[in-house]
Amino acid sequence: MDLLMRNTHSLKDKRSIISRIKNQIRAKYNVAVAEIGRNDQYQQCLLGITTISNDHQIVNQTLNAVEKLVENCIEIQIVARKMEML
Repeated sequence: MDLLMRNTHSLKDKRSIISRIKNQIRAKYNVAVAEIGRNDQYQQCLLGITTISNDHQIVNQTLNAVEKLVENCIEIQIVARKMEML
């Protein structure tokens, strides 16, 4: 998930927002989440989110719910989203 945070002015601001959203995602859903790119850019973030299930519908529902949670965060705008099923 490619994210944009227009109101951040430093890496410290970015880390605070990203840390909070990652904790919310982990607390609410059984997924792994990590910042996987754009680590040195204070207004952008690339989050990797993964979950495992033998039912692709459950995976799809979970990841869509995670996306909605991120969309509801006022400080974050989702720029792009990519989903892969293996």
